[in-house]
Amino acid sequence: MEQNNFTSGPVRTLSLQELGVDRLTDYELLSDSGHNLVYRAQMGGKWVVLKAAKPTEGELTRNRLLLEREFEIMHRLDSIYVVQTIAMVDNQQLGRAILMEYVHGRPLDRFLAENPSLSERRRVADELLEALIFLHERQVVHGDLKPSNILITDTGNHVRLIDFGFADNDAYIAKNIGSSPSVATTVPSGNECLSVAKDIYALGKILQRLFLGRMRGIIRRCCSVKPTQQYESVRQVRAAVQRYWRMRWLLPVLSGVLLAVAALLWLSRAYEPLQQPVAESPSVDSVWLCARNEAEEQFASLCQIYVDSLRFVPEKTMNAAIPLLSNYGNRMLEERNRLIETYPQYEDSLHQFYLSRLLRDYQRLRNICEDYPLVYSKSE
Repeated sequence: MEQNNFTSGPVRTLSLQELGVDRLTDYELLSDSGHNLVYRAQMGGKWVVLKAAKPTEGELTRNRLLLEREFEIMHRLDSIYVVQTIAMVDNQQLGRAILMEYVHGRPLDRFLAENPSLSERRRVADELLEALIFLHERQVVHGDLKPSNILITDTGNHVRLIDFGFADNDAYIAKNIGSSPSVATTVPSGNECLSVAKDIYALGKILQRLFLGRMRGIIRRCCSVKPTQQYESVRQVRAAVQRYWRMRWLLPVLSGVLLAVAALLWLSRAYEPLQQPVAESPSVDSVWLCARNEAEEQFASLCQIYVDSLRFVPEKTMNAAIPLLSNYGNRMLEERNRLIETYPQYEDSLHQFYLSRLLRDYQRLRNICEDYPLVYSKSE
């Protein structure tokens, strides 16, 4: 048994006889990339996966040591979201190899090509977040998180993480082992060692593929080039995602409440006794023009105040955004009442004008909330 500076200690291999199997059959090459060969084979009537070091001239010893490193990390990860590692075996055909379960599934890219529903995408995202939390709380960084390393099972569409060839753990000495071409390799970092930040950056890119056009604030923070702006942990990302979906449920409810209030106000005007018509004079049109212009100016100014509040406050939470929207509706109503007191002869017209601006501007504010919903405050 070898001791090396790629792993934390010697790795013990098992023979097939120790596993209760005479031999493996029906070998099928699944992957020939990087520094490994991956085969599928039959073992005792079921499919398994064998991952062996690629016999590259001059690199075989390093490839084997990296394979042992991967096994040392994986065999300690007992999670339903991580492919199960059975043993390190000496195989007559491949030499030393990691024996793993075979997952009946397809990579994340193929799953997305099937145009899954939003609920299915959400479940995949939730399981991926749970998988990364599991890894990081055991001081393991995947280091090569990309669609091809995220399998989605054929039954139930559940997540299985595979390929820990570039994973990192505090127990290992050799840190700068690189990574394969993936969304994760572009994360800006001045540190050669792998870190949680690399997985979070790659997670942001994957969320972008899962939820096209959604979660832009969360994704932007995951992929931030400034460490102070990036999430510190996947637990924070998970909390942000959960709040995002709650926000998308609460905003329509709040919108419906405001619309209902506006409709009731309109109906109350419809059943009021008709007011005495105002005597027409040459100045009526000019007075109404003045009233409408003043209303437009006041409503636009009020809306901009709340746009700035939502956009430029450095730290916002859902609990802060909802009162802002509610307060905006109340301020608009107050401004409408003030205008009607000034121009009582145009009460109905000003009320209709108020309703149209309320609906237009409220949608604008709501869109901003959906784009920037979930930035953590320091108190959280």
